[in-house]
Amino acid sequence: MDSAKITQELTGSLEKILKFAGCGEELAGSFRDSVAAYKKLSDRNDDDPSAVQLRRKITDLFYKVYEAALRVSVRSGSLPPVIRMFFEYGYVDEEIAGMDNAVYLYGLTQNVPTCPEKGVYSIYEWLMAIYQGKKEPSRNEMDMDYRDYLLEQKRTGRITQSQEAALLQNNGSKVIFELNNMFPVVNRLTFGQLSIFCPLFSSHNLFKAPETALATADKVRAEIENVRNKDFKAFYRETQYYDQEKGINGQIEVEVLPDIILMPNIGSRSIMWQEIEGKKRTTPSRMMFSILHTEDLAQSIIRLTGEFRWEMCKRAQGARWNDVTEPSLTSEYCDYVQFYRSNKELSADTREKIKQQLVRARNNYRTMFVLDYTVWLLYESTGSPRLNKIARTILFTYCPFRKEIREKIGSNPLYRQMVEKYDILNAKALRRVAMQYRKLENTEEGLPEEIREYKKYLEQ
Repeated sequence: MDSAKITQELTGSLEKILKFAGCGEELAGSFRDSVAAYKKLSDRNDDDPSAVQLRRKITDLFYKVYEAALRVSVRSGSLPPVIRMFFEYGYVDEEIAGMDNAVYLYGLTQNVPTCPEKGVYSIYEWLMAIYQGKKEPSRNEMDMDYRDYLLEQKRTGRITQSQEAALLQNNGSKVIFELNNMFPVVNRLTFGQLSIFCPLFSSHNLFKAPETALATADKVRAEIENVRNKDFKAFYRETQYYDQEKGINGQIEVEVLPDIILMPNIGSRSIMWQEIEGKKRTTPSRMMFSILHTEDLAQSIIRLTGEFRWEMCKRAQGARWNDVTEPSLTSEYCDYVQFYRSNKELSADTREKIKQQLVRARNNYRTMFVLDYTVWLLYESTGSPRLNKIARTILFTYCPFRKEIREKIGSNPLYRQMVEKYDILNAKALRRVAMQYRKLENTEEGLPEEIREYKKYLEQ
């Protein structure tokens, strides 16, 4: 389609969205008037009370229109380009977006940059995956998943047991739960500037070219691959493997890559929303950031991975996640930070640096770990020491580098002993697995795929 026809189709976008949504005249009129008032603001980030109130009103109305349009889309089965732009980018008006930006977004509707098959979803694709029963809703702000939420509703008498059973199987209800809980909270958080948040796509928020800011599936997965090429254990978690016929019953490590959900805004923050789905530990984590992400994508993915590692360790350790008598990443790191002042292995200068880092992290141990984890991947992986001895030992113990990197940095005295110790322990684990499954390996069927993958994991 030529540019003149695209421009013509984009003209009057808001009215096309409202017509598609079929929301009542009261909602449509209120949203229409609010968008018109927002368009007239000389400064859309104004902190004047009237401007603040207008942004809040638009936010409330936006999600009501979004829900109405979503219900229609489920029935219609096809989405006009302007409606897809609304769902995936928060686009409502060609003047607020800027016509050049609107034309760019229009082009994306013909070549969607996401890919659910690779675990990278737009928010609309994510909601549809829930509707189709492929995914379960996310936890809400109270850390309750959909099942827990219904249990609470039943406990407080808001629904009956039969209603609970029906709602557990109702995918439409699950979508509404996601739409009313995770979506508005995470959309605001990923925007990054809470006090001036407005869900409408507006050109004044776009600080770089949209094609540069666009978080495509290929870009996201490339950055996740960069993390895995250094911290190969990042997305592995321990699980019990059973095969009664072959007599296998033991612990193995399996890799589960995260689901990435791209929120419909121009934003600067990324969120590690939950480390697993429900209660099952071998389910993907959920990480969110803006579909037009204005910060460095590589560093965002590293930070999210660090947060995931911390939360996954807490999940695995349970109540003893910070008990140093039960060695783990979180317990040893908490012990290191809590008692750094009396640690004789640290110089006075190093202790002062830790103090300043704690201030920067606002005394949050997880935040401080993520800062160290970022340094670990960006600098220490190249053999450029930046961490102190204690932090480096903890990171190497629980987040070891891939074999190729260990071989490169192993000649450095700062790493040599840790590399040698790790290789010895890993070789023992590999020999133990080889001996345990030697008989199976020589059979016609051979080793199960899960055990073969576990051996590859140990060989890294």
